[in-house]
Amino acid sequence: MIAKLTGLLDSTGTDWLVIDVGGVGYQVFVSSRTLSQLPGHGQKLSLLIESLVRNEQTQLFGFSDETERTWFRLLL
Repeated sequence: MIAKLTGLLDSTGTDWLVIDVGGVGYQVFVSSRTLSQLPGHGQKLSLLIESLVRNEQTQLFGFSDETERTWFRLLL
């Protein structure tokens, strides 16, 4: 399981971002709250991660702090 990713912000969308970790881009789904706290493109960032595996698909969800991740876990 991936618990944390630290790398460079590569790109963003409405509810996701791509973080470049050593040349590998990870797509991470994030809340609008986390998106609003991001640094500029190409800047370093670190996110707490929850991995969800469903029907042959793995999704990563990212959080800027432990409180947000805890609420996500409760909702699941």
